[in-house]
Amino acid sequence: MTKTVALIAATIVGNRGAEAMAEASIGLIRAELPDARFHLFSYYPDDDSRLITDPAVTVYSSTPVTLVTALLPGALLGGLFRLLRLPVPKGLLPPVARAMAEADLLVDLAGVSFVDGREKFLPFNILTILPAMLLGVPVLKFSQALGSFKNPVNRLAARIFLPGCDRVFARGDKTLAHLESLKLRPGLVQRANDIAFLFEPNYALSSSTAAYADNLCSRISNLGQEVESVIGICPSSVVAQTADWDYEGYLAKLVTEEVAKGRGVVLFPNATRAEHGLKLRNNDLPVIQNILGRLDDMTKAKVVSVDQNLDAAGIKRVIQALDIAVVSRFHAMVGALSLAVPVVVIGWSHKYLEIMALFGQEDCVFDHSGADFTDLVAKLDDAFDRRHDIREVIEARLPEVRKGSKLQIERALELLDSKA
Repeated sequence: MTKTVALIAATIVGNRGAEAMAEASIGLIRAELPDARFHLFSYYPDDDSRLITDPAVTVYSSTPVTLVTALLPGALLGGLFRLLRLPVPKGLLPPVARAMAEADLLVDLAGVSFVDGREKFLPFNILTILPAMLLGVPVLKFSQALGSFKNPVNRLAARIFLPGCDRVFARGDKTLAHLESLKLRPGLVQRANDIAFLFEPNYALSSSTAAYADNLCSRISNLGQEVESVIGICPSSVVAQTADWDYEGYLAKLVTEEVAKGRGVVLFPNATRAEHGLKLRNNDLPVIQNILGRLDDMTKAKVVSVDQNLDAAGIKRVIQALDIAVVSRFHAMVGALSLAVPVVVIGWSHKYLEIMALFGQEDCVFDHSGADFTDLVAKLDDAFDRRHDIREVIEARLPEVRKGSKLQIERALELLDSKA
């Protein structure tokens, strides 16, 4: 019997970490269930529909408007019939609710959810999982950062809605501790590593940026012949918008410093929506352009920069060409670690530190609000000098980390197998 898996809170365009999570999930499930079908609930449904040509993957909208006006009302109707122990009349449901009702499993791929200080996202966090629960579809929250839960509103919401999941996978020990503070039912919470550690380029659902990635890798190769080493820097539009200091100038100064040492620099994103110009929502390209604008011509000559859309597979190719990376994007960090490329992180959440700790690299994490430039450069130089040793440490720990990622797929397959 063909199984149908729904995925929500991730897209193929925009945030390339979310893309890697979605494509890894689909690829790994399909490896065990080749006939499986997938419903991708995307908040960029039009863009994703244009890119995905795989006939087994159908895109549905999960924009806030759709969630409120179609998916939730349809799920409430379906839930009422279930409460009355009557068959759910799928023909009466809106198409998006019907697609959810047809699923044997919902995989929630939110990178972060139910987090203090992000209460404005609570409605979205709830609406991505509640409709499936109303329709009787098992929900797995794949590995993500949750908590803390000190805010009463956030704590109450988490205690009400998280128990409706079959399993909540905590991305790290700090998230696990946050969840344990809620005293949820036994067996609900399980530690698991980010699913993107299992992403492979052949899982890609689109090849729209492949030619550009080829050109980019050729330019990086040529740069590598001119310099002693190549450093990658991945900025974040999230940090650029929220930092109360000159983040772009800080990174421009770092580029200048590295080039002065005889190194080449690659400025690369982990979120791209080139067609949206200067808009920063899920788009690091404007930040890269602003950094470039602060460099002199001699420095620019030793810099390769990404200025077009680049998918998760292409970004991984770029990272593979680096000697070391400095990143402010979570999944750029995951991509580097998955390739055993040494990485220094300028991050904004506990989610960075708990992953780097898996590889014994927590001393290479800087909080973006207090990233002293001198300390960063010293740590980068130290990591560069020890890059071969660091690679060996990362490579030694990767198998166990990937094993921890696969726990999620194993649970998904168990649930699908139980649905006759």
